[in-house]
Amino acid sequence: MPENTVQVSILLAARNEESNIERCLQSLFNLDFPENNFEICIGDDDSSDRTAKIIEDFIRDKPHFQYYKISETIHGLKGKANVLAQLSHKANGQYFFYCDADIAVPSTWITSMLEHFKPKTGIVVGLTRMKKNHWLADFLSLEWLFILSIMRFLSLFRIPMTGLGNNMAVTRDAYEAVGGYETIGFSIVEDYALFKAIIQKKYEFEQAFTKQILAYSEPVISIRELIVQRKRWMHGIMQSPLTLKICVIASALFIPAMAVLYIWDPHQSVSSIVSHYVLITSVAFLSLVILKQTDLAKEVLFFWFYLMAICLAMLVIYMLPGKTVWKERVY
Repeated sequence: MPENTVQVSILLAARNEESNIERCLQSLFNLDFPENNFEICIGDDDSSDRTAKIIEDFIRDKPHFQYYKISETIHGLKGKANVLAQLSHKANGQYFFYCDADIAVPSTWITSMLEHFKPKTGIVVGLTRMKKNHWLADFLSLEWLFILSIMRFLSLFRIPMTGLGNNMAVTRDAYEAVGGYETIGFSIVEDYALFKAIIQKKYEFEQAFTKQILAYSEPVISIRELIVQRKRWMHGIMQSPLTLKICVIASALFIPAMAVLYIWDPHQSVSSIVSHYVLITSVAFLSLVILKQTDLAKEVLFFWFYLMAICLAMLVIYMLPGKTVWKERVY
């Protein structure tokens, strides 16, 4: 790219992220890409904590970082979708990259993501796992990598599944072709809404699957936070393609179904559970080998039990009445 030509705009929405934002900003500052060819547009979603102060202190001597206080709301939008819509109007790049404030991206992120764009590609979905923290974080990492492996496999047959708002990139052309978030409208899973809109416009998609684009997220630290997160996710899943909905519901009901089958045919029930365990464990282990995430190898043997429990819990959580809470806002 010519000098001083912005090729990539990183759009970062942040709300009450004082404990995470500096780690994210540092990873963006460490990107191995010419500073004159990319910009970081940070939208502060009316934070009530020290998020704004931390951002302003960090970017003071970094001209390719831009801070915007987002206090107004575009009609029909709210939350993260509203912030990203406004940032897109301020961005100068031909590619929009998305990550979350609790994400640390690798230094090779921009270069490696751009390699996946072909002439007809409108969107590239990246990879995410959790930062090493506690036992739950390791199982969350395995869950993310397992699901992303399935998405990668389906993408080889050009079957689109969903976006990934904490690690994703789109062309400006594709974003503007769908009318941006103003046309898409509000969704609590804005990443999937954008992904779906771009696919419907007949753009190609790529599911990247290399260590060079693998980002690390801060894990939830309590069961309560996990429940809140999964309630929001289930709302998104129920808006997703039928294939994904069937997979999630089937996974949630697998153990109850095997328990019922055991009454009539114990041998078949046990045999099915063993085969299912071997399949899930093998796929999870293969993803670790391909992405060189061997620090999670010990947990793989127990991952099946976690996955069955969390899938059933997600379905139960979704069925329970109540509003969805996200970033201290109720939806």
